[in-house]
Amino acid sequence: MKSIIALMDYKAKFGSKHFDTPYRSGLDKKKLSGYFVELEYKIEYMYLNEINLETQNYKDKDIIYTSSEDIGYKYKSYIEDIMYSLELSGAHIIPGYKHLKANNNKVFMELMRQYLHLTNNLKSRIFGSMKDLCMHLDSIKYPTVLKTSGGASGTGVFLLKSEKELITKVKEINQRNYITDMRDYGRSIKHKGYIKESLYREKFILQEFIPELKNDWKVYIFGDKLYVFNRPLLKGRGIKASGGGYDNYFYGLEAEAPDGLFEYALSIFKKMDVPHISIDIAYDGSDFYLIEFQSIYFGTAGIPYSYGYFTKTNTGWEFIAKKLEIEKVYADSIVVYLQSKNISTSNTLSITQ
Repeated sequence: MKSIIALMDYKAKFGSKHFDTPYRSGLDKKKLSGYFVELEYKIEYMYLNEINLETQNYKDKDIIYTSSEDIGYKYKSYIEDIMYSLELSGAHIIPGYKHLKANNNKVFMELMRQYLHLTNNLKSRIFGSMKDLCMHLDSIKYPTVLKTSGGASGTGVFLLKSEKELITKVKEINQRNYITDMRDYGRSIKHKGYIKESLYREKFILQEFIPELKNDWKVYIFGDKLYVFNRPLLKGRGIKASGGGYDNYFYGLEAEAPDGLFEYALSIFKKMDVPHISIDIAYDGSDFYLIEFQSIYFGTAGIPYSYGYFTKTNTGWEFIAKKLEIEKVYADSIVVYLQSKNISTSNTLSITQ
C-alpha cells in the first residue's frame, strides 16, 4: 500500500470543509484516512512543525498539506516556507508551491493568469504602491474593478468610476504606520536626494469591468468530478456574486450552465496541473472570463449543497445524481492526480463513483 504524508497545522487541522464539526476543524481525518485506504493508500498525518530537513529525507515523498486563513496570514507565511523548502528538497508536494503562494494572494494569482495565458479577454494590472499607480494613471479606463490582494467572499472588491475614486480607495485600503512615516520623512531632511517611501504600499489589482452581468458561476473540479453553481448578483451587493449566501445559489442542473462552460473550466484545470480547483467564471452571453481561481484550501460548500456532480464521458457531460462526502471527493481527486502523473508505481486502481 502506498503512503502519503498529510501535513496539519498546530490545531491538527487539515483542509477546508463546509459544515465541519467542530467549527473550522477542517476535513474529518478519520473519514479521509478510510477513503484513502479504500483506494489502497495510507495517510500519515504529521504536524507542519515536525518537518526537519536536516534529519529526514523527503525526496520523492508524496505530500498533501493544508493552508491557512489566519489573521494577517502570518501562519500561512510559515506554511509557505515549509512547503517551498520541501519542494526544493525533491518532495512531491500536492499541489505545487506556486498554488499555495496564489492562495489568498490575488496579485500572484493574476501573475499566474498571465504566464499561463489565461487572461484571454479580461485584462488586469497589478500595483505595489500609490507611486506605481501614479505612473500609469493616464492609461486606466473607467469604470474599473479594484481588488485587494487578500480577502474572500467578496471582501476587498470595489467598482470605481473615476480617477478620484481610485486614488481615494487606494488610500483607504492602506494601514499607515505614522511613526515609521515620520522617520522616513526625517531621512529626506537629513539626506539630500533621498526619495521617500510611498505612504501607500498595499499591493492591489485593477481588473477590467464586465458590464451587465446578472451572475457568475463557481466551478469545482475534483479529478473526474465537476460541481457547478450559479451565483446571482443580489440586490445591495453591487458587482459581488461571492458572499451572497449559499441558500441563494443554484446547484447542479438547476445552475443552468451555458454550453461551453464545463469545457472552458476543464481547459483551465488542465493548465493548472492540480488535483482539484475552484474557479470563478463570468459569461456575458458570448464570451467566458476567468475571474479568479484557487487550487488549495478553498470553500467546499458547493459539494454538500449539490445533489450530484458532472463527469465527462465519451458522449459528453453526464450528471450523476449522487451525494458524496467531501472527504471521498478529495481522496479520489488526489489518487486520480497521482495516477495521471505516474508518481505512484501502481496505476491500475479504478476510482468508483
